[in-house]
Amino acid sequence: MKGNLPYFYIKENLENMRGIRIYTSENIPSNIDTLNERFYEIPRELVLEIEKTKNFIFPDLMMNVYPLISERFREVLLLFDVEIFVKRVMLIDKESREMQSYYLLFTKNLLNTDFNNFFKAVREENKKIRFIVNLDFAESLIRRGVKGIEFVEVEEDV
Repeated sequence: MKGNLPYFYIKENLENMRGIRIYTSENIPSNIDTLNERFYEIPRELVLEIEKTKNFIFPDLMMNVYPLISERFREVLLLFDVEIFVKRVMLIDKESREMQSYYLLFTKNLLNTDFNNFFKAVREENKKIRFIVNLDFAESLIRRGVKGIEFVEVEEDV
Protein backbone atom coordinates (compact mmCIF):
# COMPACT_ATOMS: atom_id res chain seq x y z
CA MET A 1 0.00 0.00 0.00
CA LYS A 2 2.81 2.39 -0.83
CA GLY A 3 1.90 5.73 -2.21
CA ASN A 4 1.82 9.44 -1.59
CA LEU A 5 -1.22 9.53 0.67
CA PRO A 6 -0.85 8.73 4.36
CA TYR A 7 -2.34 5.53 5.77
CA PHE A 8 -4.10 5.06 9.08
CA TYR A 9 -4.83 2.24 11.48
CA ILE A 10 -8.46 2.16 12.51
CA LYS A 11 -8.55 1.84 16.25
CA GLU A 12 -11.55 1.31 18.49
CA ASN A 13 -12.05 3.90 21.20
CA LEU A 14 -10.68 2.05 24.24
CA GLU A 15 -13.08 3.55 26.79
CA ASN A 16 -16.08 2.68 24.65
CA MET A 17 -14.75 -0.82 23.92
CA ARG A 18 -14.80 -1.58 27.65
CA GLY A 19 -18.50 -0.72 27.78
CA ILE A 20 -19.76 -3.85 26.02
CA ARG A 21 -19.67 -7.57 26.52
CA ILE A 22 -20.56 -9.69 23.51
CA TYR A 23 -21.59 -13.24 24.30
CA THR A 24 -19.91 -15.68 21.98
CA SER A 25 -21.94 -18.10 19.93
CA GLU A 26 -21.23 -21.71 19.11
CA ASN A 27 -22.23 -20.81 15.53
CA ILE A 28 -19.32 -18.38 15.21
CA PRO A 29 -15.75 -19.46 16.02
CA SER A 30 -13.96 -16.82 18.09
CA ASN A 31 -10.55 -17.69 16.59
CA ILE A 32 -10.12 -15.51 13.48
CA ASP A 33 -8.48 -18.26 11.39
CA THR A 34 -11.20 -20.76 12.25
CA LEU A 35 -13.83 -18.09 11.58
CA ASN A 36 -12.39 -17.52 8.10
CA GLU A 37 -12.18 -21.27 7.40
CA ARG A 38 -15.78 -21.91 8.44
CA PHE A 39 -17.31 -18.65 7.23
CA TYR A 40 -19.41 -20.38 4.57
CA GLU A 41 -20.94 -22.65 7.26
CA ILE A 42 -22.17 -19.73 9.37
CA PRO A 43 -25.87 -18.87 8.93
CA ARG A 44 -26.60 -15.75 6.85
CA GLU A 45 -28.21 -14.03 9.81
CA LEU A 46 -27.32 -14.39 13.49
CA VAL A 47 -28.37 -12.98 16.84
CA LEU A 48 -25.86 -12.30 19.61
CA GLU A 49 -26.70 -11.18 23.12
CA ILE A 50 -24.72 -8.34 24.61
CA GLU A 51 -24.46 -6.43 27.86
CA LYS A 52 -23.59 -2.76 27.59
CA THR A 53 -23.09 0.16 29.92
CA LYS A 54 -25.32 3.25 29.78
CA ASN A 55 -22.52 5.30 28.21
CA PHE A 56 -21.71 2.78 25.49
CA ILE A 57 -22.20 3.99 21.93
CA PHE A 58 -22.40 1.45 19.13
CA PRO A 59 -19.19 2.02 17.12
CA ASP A 60 -18.82 1.52 13.40
CA LEU A 61 -16.14 -1.13 13.91
CA MET A 62 -15.81 -3.69 16.70
CA MET A 63 -12.92 -6.12 16.86
CA ASN A 64 -12.92 -7.25 20.50
CA VAL A 65 -14.64 -10.63 19.88
CA TYR A 66 -15.58 -10.83 16.21
CA PRO A 67 -14.79 -8.46 13.31
CA LEU A 68 -18.07 -6.53 13.14
CA ILE A 69 -18.81 -3.50 10.96
CA SER A 70 -21.78 -1.17 10.86
CA GLU A 71 -24.00 -0.50 7.85
CA ARG A 72 -22.26 2.88 7.40
CA PHE A 73 -18.82 1.20 7.34
CA ARG A 74 -20.08 -1.43 4.90
CA GLU A 75 -21.38 1.31 2.57
CA VAL A 76 -17.92 2.90 2.40
CA LEU A 77 -16.29 -0.46 1.65
CA LEU A 78 -18.76 -0.97 -1.20
CA LEU A 79 -18.23 2.61 -2.42
CA PHE A 80 -14.50 1.91 -2.77
CA ASP A 81 -15.18 -1.45 -4.48
CA VAL A 82 -13.50 -3.42 -1.71
CA GLU A 83 -14.54 -7.05 -2.11
CA ILE A 84 -16.16 -8.08 1.15
CA PHE A 85 -18.09 -11.07 2.37
CA VAL A 86 -20.37 -10.56 5.34
CA LYS A 87 -23.07 -12.17 7.46
CA ARG A 88 -25.72 -10.02 9.18
CA VAL A 89 -25.54 -10.03 12.98
CA MET A 90 -28.18 -8.56 15.28
CA LEU A 91 -26.79 -7.49 18.64
CA ILE A 92 -29.45 -7.51 21.37
CA ASP A 93 -28.87 -6.02 24.80
CA LYS A 94 -29.93 -8.51 27.48
CA GLU A 95 -31.35 -5.83 29.76
CA SER A 96 -32.94 -3.17 27.55
CA ARG A 97 -33.59 -5.46 24.53
CA GLU A 98 -32.18 -2.65 22.34
CA MET A 99 -31.07 -4.05 18.97
CA GLN A 100 -28.35 -2.97 16.60
CA SER A 101 -27.50 -4.45 13.21
CA TYR A 102 -23.90 -5.26 12.25
CA TYR A 103 -22.07 -7.37 9.71
CA LEU A 104 -19.61 -10.13 10.54
CA LEU A 105 -16.66 -9.57 8.22
CA PHE A 106 -14.70 -12.29 6.42
CA THR A 107 -11.09 -11.09 6.68
CA LYS A 108 -9.03 -13.73 4.85
CA ASN A 109 -9.29 -12.01 1.47
CA LEU A 110 -8.33 -8.65 3.02
CA LEU A 111 -5.00 -9.88 4.45
CA ASN A 112 -1.93 -8.91 2.40
CA THR A 113 -3.79 -7.90 -0.74
CA ASP A 114 -1.82 -5.91 -3.29
CA PHE A 115 -4.77 -4.98 -5.48
CA ASN A 116 -6.59 -2.96 -2.81
CA ASN A 117 -5.03 0.38 -1.84
CA PHE A 118 -7.97 1.67 0.22
CA PHE A 119 -8.64 -0.87 2.96
CA LYS A 120 -6.51 -3.75 4.13
CA ALA A 121 -6.31 -6.14 7.06
CA VAL A 122 -2.93 -6.83 8.66
CA ARG A 123 -2.03 -9.45 11.23
CA GLU A 124 -0.13 -8.18 14.24
CA GLU A 125 2.57 -10.18 16.02
CA ASN A 126 -0.03 -11.20 18.65
CA LYS A 127 -2.14 -12.69 15.78
CA LYS A 128 -4.84 -10.01 16.12
CA ILE A 129 -6.19 -8.39 12.98
CA ARG A 130 -6.02 -4.62 12.45
CA PHE A 131 -7.27 -2.57 9.55
CA ILE A 132 -5.31 0.01 7.60
CA VAL A 133 -7.03 2.59 5.39
CA ASN A 134 -5.77 5.31 3.10
CA LEU A 135 -6.60 9.00 3.56
CA ASP A 136 -9.50 8.98 1.08
CA PHE A 137 -11.16 6.04 2.83
CA ALA A 138 -10.67 7.62 6.28
CA GLU A 139 -12.14 10.91 5.06
CA SER A 140 -15.17 9.08 3.61
CA LEU A 141 -15.82 7.46 6.97
CA ILE A 142 -15.41 10.76 8.81
CA ARG A 143 -17.78 12.58 6.43
CA ARG A 144 -20.42 9.94 7.24
CA GLY A 145 -20.08 10.60 10.96
CA VAL A 146 -18.50 7.36 12.15
CA LYS A 147 -18.61 6.73 15.89
CA GLY A 148 -16.39 5.00 18.41
CA ILE A 149 -13.27 4.71 16.24
CA GLU A 150 -10.07 6.69 15.89
CA PHE A 151 -7.45 6.95 13.18
CA VAL A 152 -3.74 6.61 13.99
CA GLU A 153 -1.26 7.42 11.23
CA VAL A 154 0.90 4.50 10.13
CA GLU A 155 4.56 5.39 10.52
CA GLU A 156 6.16 2.66 8.38
CA ASP A 157 5.55 1.66 4.75
CA VAL A 158 2.74 -0.81 4.34
